[in-house]
Amino acid sequence: MLSEEESSALARVDPMAETMFLMISADGDVSPEELDADRGAIRGLIGDLLHTGTINVMTENYAKARKSQGRNARLKQIAENLAGAPEEAEGTEGAFAMAAAVALADNKLHEAEHSFIQQLAEWFQIAPERCAKILDQLEDERPSA
Repeated sequence: MLSEEESSALARVDPMAETMFLMISADGDVSPEELDADRGAIRGLIGDLLHTGTINVMTENYAKARKSQGRNARLKQIAENLAGAPEEAEGTEGAFAMAAAVALADNKLHEAEHSFIQQLAEWFQIAPERCAKILDQLEDERPSA
């Protein structure tokens, strides 16, 4: 059972965390580096409020939802949830940037991940120019391999 503080943190991070999971699973292969980046990004959003076990359960639930409902249905639901937030642009751009960052975590951007990034930008209504700027910034911030 989660505390009130943990439940609040989970509700706040859930749409972004699921978006990141959908990104790292876009190519059908989730690498250990991508999972580590995903967990690290979640921790970056909420600190140590959620235990690793809770984050692992979140990931398992995202995998089940993707399998039963499909990626596009999940993306549509996430986009609708984020669009309803008062900080709409910040929320959708944040989810987009974090998803793209975890896709780059293994220093390889597979074709499926690239396609998913483009699809995500469309679903989240991020203009192509803004999308390119976010991706350029992520590329500039990435450590050299």
